[in-house]
Amino acid sequence: MSASQDYDRKYLRSMGGICKIACMLSSFIGFLFILCGPVRVSNFRGSFYLVVAALGFTATLTLLLARYLRLWQRYFSRCDATLWSLGVHSTLAVSYFVASGLVLSLDIGAYTAAAFFGLTAFSINGLEAYAHYRRSRLRDVATQTV
Repeated sequence: MSASQDYDRKYLRSMGGICKIACMLSSFIGFLFILCGPVRVSNFRGSFYLVVAALGFTATLTLLLARYLRLWQRYFSRCDATLWSLGVHSTLAVSYFVASGLVLSLDIGAYTAAAFFGLTAFSINGLEAYAHYRRSRLRDVATQTV
């Protein structure tokens, strides 16, 4: 087995990989509930949720592929992957929380189900952001000199 593999086989089975897959699945299911709901998609609440779900799915897929294909190590060696992930996950967590709250206020069955999946994605992104925050703080403490 060579030392320079093209992809990280263990990442999809790690906690970070499983969280990203669950978040993408929640985003996609919530997206489908809004599209298949009885209310027109042209309302602001549904449209905002669709935009947040699509951006969340795309951003999570991009982070998943970047970690799986080891793009951070090869092409972006100067940028800090932990801080980028912290920023993306915290932004997505706030966006999902706002979008789910807006959709939940419409008291429609499909929108309530979409809000559930949006709040699930919010929780996963919040936990991921907290994990990246802890990792960055522990790394900063470990490199300090007394």
